Amino acid sequence: MPGLRVSVPDLDRRRFLALAGVGTVAALTGAELLQAASAAAATAELDPTPFTLGVASGDPAHDSVVLWTRVVPDPFAEDGGMPDRAVRVRWEIARDEDFRTGRQSGTVSTDATSAHTVHITATRLRPDSWHWYRFSVELDGQQVSSRTGRTRTLPAPGRRVDELTFAFASCQAWQGGPYPAWRDLAEQDLDFVVHLGDYIYETSLGSLAEFRRLHALYKTSPDLREAHARFPFITTWDDHEVQNNYADDVPGAAGDGRPFLERRAGAYQAYFEHLPLRAASEPEGPDMLLYRRFDVGRLASFSVLDTRQYRTDQPCGDGRRVPCAEVDDPAATLTGPEQERWLLDGLSASRATWNVIAQQTIMAQFDYDLGPDKVVNLDQWDGYPAARSRILGHLAQQDVRNPVVLSGDWHTSWVNDLLADFDDPTSAVLATEFVGTSISSGAGWDADVRLGLPANPHVRFYNGSYRGYVMCQVTPERWRSTYRIVLDARDADSPAYTIGVFDVAEGTPGAVRVDTGDGLTGRVTDDAGAPVGQAEVAVTRDGSQVATTFTDPDGRWVLFVPEGEVTVQVRAVGYEGVSRTLTVDGSGSATVDATLTRLTGARAGTEVLVPGPRREAGVRDVVLENGELALAVSVVTQDGQMTPTTIGKPLDLAARGGQDQIDWINLPYAQVAQPTGTEAWQSRTVRSSEVQVGGSGDVAEVSTVGVVVGVEQVSVRTTYRLAAGSKDVEVTSTFRNAGTSPVTLWVGDAIDYDGAGQRSGVPGHGTITTPYGSPAVYVPTAPWMGMTGTDRQVYGLVYEQGGFDCYGNSNWIMSRRQVTIAAGGSFELVRRLTVRTALGADPWQVLAEA
Repeated sequence: MPGLRVSVPDLDRRRFLALAGVGTVAALTGAELLQAASAAAATAELDPTPFTLGVASGDPAHDSVVLWTRVVPDPFAEDGGMPDRAVRVRWEIARDEDFRTGRQSGTVSTDATSAHTVHITATRLRPDSWHWYRFSVELDGQQVSSRTGRTRTLPAPGRRVDELTFAFASCQAWQGGPYPAWRDLAEQDLDFVVHLGDYIYETSLGSLAEFRRLHALYKTSPDLREAHARFPFITTWDDHEVQNNYADDVPGAAGDGRPFLERRAGAYQAYFEHLPLRAASEPEGPDMLLYRRFDVGRLASFSVLDTRQYRTDQPCGDGRRVPCAEVDDPAATLTGPEQERWLLDGLSASRATWNVIAQQTIMAQFDYDLGPDKVVNLDQWDGYPAARSRILGHLAQQDVRNPVVLSGDWHTSWVNDLLADFDDPTSAVLATEFVGTSISSGAGWDADVRLGLPANPHVRFYNGSYRGYVMCQVTPERWRSTYRIVLDARDADSPAYTIGVFDVAEGTPGAVRVDTGDGLTGRVTDDAGAPVGQAEVAVTRDGSQVATTFTDPDGRWVLFVPEGEVTVQVRAVGYEGVSRTLTVDGSGSATVDATLTRLTGARAGTEVLVPGPRREAGVRDVVLENGELALAVSVVTQDGQMTPTTIGKPLDLAARGGQDQIDWINLPYAQVAQPTGTEAWQSRTVRSSEVQVGGSGDVAEVSTVGVVVGVEQVSVRTTYRLAAGSKDVEVTSTFRNAGTSPVTLWVGDAIDYDGAGQRSGVPGHGTITTPYGSPAVYVPTAPWMGMTGTDRQVYGLVYEQGGFDCYGNSNWIMSRRQVTIAAGGSFELVRRLTVRTALGADPWQVLAEA
């Protein structure tokens, strides 16, 4: 019977993506999401009706496995297109595709209370063997069969196993793409798949019907259905199956007004209904037992955790921030006491060669701040360090054999050493953590992680550019993790590549990279051979950029591009850029190393970009640069917050070894009324009409010419001067009154820093922590103000004269002074615009000494 096509309103995936943007599904209301999603799914070829969502198997044991399907002719109808009565479903399983060997069968009744889903625990199966299964139901007087699925039992307890191959995956936001990663995974030779959570992404609605429709939506993916049909799955959840960052009975976000435990009960019910789970996991209201253990002979033991249902609330208000005292509470837990005891007892009792903890969030510490402060993600194990220490301490004390942690959640690829003391890089490595990237969910925090890598030497590998999964081959002597990625998660036909292969030897914790994988790779060094981190590597074809990335602290990079001729361009602040043209063959592999030479003079010009993912300026804007810094000034680019007054304003700024972290600097503004309120920093009051570029050799110069909006008799000329070797840009703004009467204005500058950990500083007041909605006045005790973040670049304006106050909050800061300019007279505002790096120092002291 041909596949069913669901009839829905005409709204394609592209329109849905426009609605959804780059955020999570929860950014839309439930109605908007499901209207758009159902429409996008209209072109999906489903499985034969009424088994439109396919078949699946899971929770394998050595002698049994769960078989799953759902009888649902119309997945998006409220009743699934099913009558309001029980239906008898026949199931079969055998050791061959023709169902002739070892065949078992039976019938089961299902009805609307379980969304007509079927969970069969097939028993008395041969260990360590492939089996085939199918379902059938009577439809219009005829027996209609599902597709045939394939599943596998585990080896018998205690049996020697020579090799195990499995994959783990997580985080498959539907709007992130059509799942080419699942397509590639389904083509591998695997024994089973471990899914670490975020199988669906919630909407603002929280009813059982809503969660059922979401699960149905995700299974419209033919590649996800194919993976389910080819391999048994071992699944656990993270947060988005219910609500982002929820903790036990504490909601993580605003919902639709219903009690949170009602939402949780509906989410748990739909999760159980749509995945191949054993009867022991069937929920009772808002409670569901999901942590469990799987033993693969004596080769490996998998402890699968639930770190959402029993956790205490995230400390210190959640998010990425400096930890407060709550973080050290020994009672804080991700697992709850009972699950933690179950985990530790199981690890102690295990006789397996490899002991695997399969769970959700990153276990290793990660400090985002390159300075003496510590900024961590409080939703991850960094928010629960006492619980982490108990587990890692137990591994050491009990001499647990070859512990390996599998993690997801953060949509990026990592290999981490789990240390006895993360604040001491020389402490013992107790276990290895493999963190898989997402199937399709984006990673807006990639730049923040990359900037923080130098503070975290226990991170042995990181890549946040690509979506994919991890394939693991395990023998008694070695664990090998192969990181598979897709070039473009939004392209159903995207090619897949290997980005790295890592081995852990039996008896020796810590992973070693044994293969750099496919792709364009390279290392960037300076002319002394030292690595250049944070360099930007861009690949262009026919003048258009096709891919970009940044070097790690060791100067290494990797990119994937389709075959053909490309140009690789490498640039870093303070260095001459280099480029190389080459032809990429079908393997996608080539090595492009680069040596950069320090700039010795100062220059200004177009066709140059300041490195950084937050960069706003384009090649038609002008960049002043020397061997210490690079500053981009707008010539044509308009920022949405500053339109139409962006021309002549600084858009990007970075020091050598860093990347641009500012949004823009409103330099200068001028207005009649004193700037106040939450939007004061966006004063659109100086409009430039001309940008002039001059200077050469030892000094580069850019000047802008404009007027004060609404007071056009006052012209404004701002000149930026950068000398060779200087860490400061000298900036002079001259306000000239061509009118016949005096003009009184408020003038100054505003800094908007958009990097992670953003905070302002004013002399005499230290770090400004005032919230965005409550800007305040700060009278400086010295003539400067600044901003910084976790990458420890410090942006500052150092004024030649005082007589101003500062106004702002932790997100932005501005100077304010009132001046009266006589008819025919002028006023000069002179300051130095600086960017410094303060890795081990007080950032404000660095500005004070600038």
